[in-house]
Amino acid sequence: MKDTTEIKWPWEMIWTEYADALIAQIKAALPPAHEMRKHDIFPGIKWDRRPIFIVDDDTTGQRLLVNLERMKRWKKTKFKVPTMKVFKDDAEIAAMIERDHLTECAKYNEEASLK
Repeated sequence: MKDTTEIKWPWEMIWTEYADALIAQIKAALPPAHEMRKHDIFPGIKWDRRPIFIVDDDTTGQRLLVNLERMKRWKKTKFKVPTMKVFKDDAEIAAMIERDHLTECAKYNEEASLK
C-alpha cells in the first residue's frame, strides 16, 4: 500500500468540481508555446486562499509546486510563467506541508487571532 500525504492547513485538497477551472487557470498563465500546456495535469492540493498549487503531471509522472503569485520571465521573451519546482519525492512534499503548517500556526495566538 502506498503511503499517503497528510494535508495540513494552510494547504487543502481541492474540490473535484473546481479542477477544470483550476487547470484552465494554470494553463492560461503559461505562454502559448510552453510545453506544459500539452501535459495532463491535476492540481490536487492548493494553499488556502492563494494561487499556489501542488500539481500532479500525469504526462511525466512528476509532482510540481506551481506558484502563480511569483512569476518569472520565460526564455528571454515578454512572457512570464509561474515559478515551478519539481518535487523529488512525496517525503519532500510532506516536509514542505509540515514546515508551512508550523510557520502559519506560529502567526496566531491561542485565541486564534494574529499575534
